[in-house]
Amino acid sequence: MAEPSHPEEASARRLMIISSDCHAGARPETYREYLPERFRASADAWWQAFEREMAKRAGTFFDQDSQEGFDKSRSVLEGGTAGEWDPAIRTRELEADGIVGEVIFPQMAPFGAGLMQYRTPIDPEQNLAGIRAYNRWLADLCNANPGRHAGVALINAEDVEDAVGEIRWAREHGLWGGVLIPASTGEHPYYHDPRYEPIWAICEDLDMPVHTHSGWSPDYGDAPASTAMFISEVSWYAHRPFTALLWSGVFERHPRLKLVMTEQGNSWVHDALRMFERHYDSPYFKYFHKDLSLRPREYFERQCFIGASFLHPEDCAERHRIGTQKLMWGSDYPHLEGTWPNTMDSLRRTFSEVPEDELRAMLGGNAAKVFGFDVGRLEQAAQKIGPTLEEIRASA
Repeated sequence: MAEPSHPEEASARRLMIISSDCHAGARPETYREYLPERFRASADAWWQAFEREMAKRAGTFFDQDSQEGFDKSRSVLEGGTAGEWDPAIRTRELEADGIVGEVIFPQMAPFGAGLMQYRTPIDPEQNLAGIRAYNRWLADLCNANPGRHAGVALINAEDVEDAVGEIRWAREHGLWGGVLIPASTGEHPYYHDPRYEPIWAICEDLDMPVHTHSGWSPDYGDAPASTAMFISEVSWYAHRPFTALLWSGVFERHPRLKLVMTEQGNSWVHDALRMFERHYDSPYFKYFHKDLSLRPREYFERQCFIGASFLHPEDCAERHRIGTQKLMWGSDYPHLEGTWPNTMDSLRRTFSEVPEDELRAMLGGNAAKVFGFDVGRLEQAAQKIGPTLEEIRASA
């Protein structure tokens, strides 16, 4: 699609919005179809145990009034959350929010595969079966509407060779959104260890961004403050891999590797880089960077991006400290804490005073570059469903 030749024509274009953070997951009975026969009974038992645990924890995560308000919203009552697994409903809900493209992270998958891997001990064989079931289901979901959904594949830390094979399978079968690495590696070495080198190499070769996503922390039990502890610390565990990949030279050895850190805020980036720069410049720690040709901030600027889910106004106000070219907005559909189904209100609160070029970059342009979306295709869809600049500028 040709670019407008005049600034006024560009401003007249509706906004191309790509959510860098959405979630999808099948129902347990659907996952059975993607599991080998020998795992189905044990998967059924796992789901039953999981549902009993969730029933015991009902009302302990979100404020009850907030949960009830969300559950009674028109979009939820009309079945909008079924877009978690139904591609037709999913497209309807995203387009109602003005979103033409998305990056998809997991909900729960069989045997605990997903964001919470290694929260409890896992059976490696079962977990791998759950990962493969999720990836194959997600590929079918994404391929039902090609070009609009950048699915992110799951792997675990158990067997690096298996992980490499799964990454290759994912790329060949339409999961071009990248690879989610677990926030914890369980009993295995962490990501600074050389054992993971084949994973970084295949992700660089296939242009598969490596993702971290908020969702994991140690299990704090059932004490009254457990949820507050989880919420307060969960983001730190999500961006811990950045430290490992930086100092272990992964970015140095793989200069085309992309790291995307999602739903972890963005204000921490500036302080973390400032601390790393101090370590870099300290004569006591000069051996930290003996094999590095760039400074910490330079690696971040070259290879790292932030999935700035439901970007808050105060975080947006600090965008230049990090760089607007690094930030990618996300709605977190269909989660309660995200912007759906009131995305336009959220966009107005955060972006009403942001210059147009920065707005277009953070809402879609940056994600299009990082993940390789077909911009011409998405622009055509945006002209039908995307909001206008004036609608974003309107008072929230």
